Amino acid sequence: MNAKVKVSVLMLTYNHEKYVADAIESVIKQQTDFPFELVIGEDRSTDSTADICREYQKKYPKIIKLTTNEENLGLQENFIRSYNRCSGEYMAICEGDDFWINKYKLQIQADFLDQHKEYSACFHRALNYYQEDGSKSIGNGGYQKKVNTVFDIINSNPITNVTVMFRLGLFGELPSWFSKVTSYDFAIHVLNAEHGDVYFMNKVMAVYRQHKESIWSMATCEKQILISVINRQLLIDHYKDKNKAICDKLTETYTNGCIRLVQYYQSIGNKDKVAETEQLIFKANPSFTIEQVKKMEIIRKLPLKKEISKRIFRLVKVIRREVSKLIPLPKIR
Repeated sequence: MNAKVKVSVLMLTYNHEKYVADAIESVIKQQTDFPFELVIGEDRSTDSTADICREYQKKYPKIIKLTTNEENLGLQENFIRSYNRCSGEYMAICEGDDFWINKYKLQIQADFLDQHKEYSACFHRALNYYQEDGSKSIGNGGYQKKVNTVFDIINSNPITNVTVMFRLGLFGELPSWFSKVTSYDFAIHVLNAEHGDVYFMNKVMAVYRQHKESIWSMATCEKQILISVINRQLLIDHYKDKNKAICDKLTETYTNGCIRLVQYYQSIGNKDKVAETEQLIFKANPSFTIEQVKKMEIIRKLPLKKEISKRIFRLVKVIRREVSKLIPLPKIR
């Protein structure tokens, strides 16, 4: 391996035999004026994913670092192990079921970070591809800010993993608590953004594949909120004696997540879960009163005009989704 690798591309893969070749090909076909490496963490798949990865490693031994785990480690441990093998100045991520569609993606993003030292990372738009029905949508529309602070990331993480590139090692080694995260991306982006803003590029350069095996995209609403709450709690503990402003923002969004959980549990009549989640709110906010929390838990109906507007938006979204099925899925070019 070249000791002067500019970009490490991290690829975690598990049971991706249908998709991993597209992912690897999209990385291998990158055209750059610098060396890059592809670090694959293959997590003891039960299908032919490992065999496919081995064939590519044999074909591109100077580019691909392959780790095939002797036992299934799970997402967090596989990430930690693979992350620690990366040697580049920058890191990009392409999961084994996603792929890139612009052969200059790495060059574009690395050039930007070279020229703008004040940014910790940059990301771009992705084409969301819903595998089950073939429909598509494009993320990060006109509402997306170009410059995103750590508080923007905490408030509502806009970064899709397959689109990001960040400076490796900004915060030192991965924290000891990292094995407890329920999804690594949010924690990594917050830790990086503490050291510099994150820039958004209005270019579609990747496909984010969503299918029934996807951890996040196919999780229930309850599970998604729980993932968010757990990750924020770990980060609150990390920042409580380190950065009050970041800790306060994390606590605010953690509390909002808990409120949403309470409202969900109320809707299904689970009183035990309501009480349990309320205790999490009080623990994070010792000054809150019962009256304050109960007031926050009230689900407020939208005004009629806004409700009509919301329904129209949903209808337009459905129509767009159906039309998108007729558009071919792009490949790298």
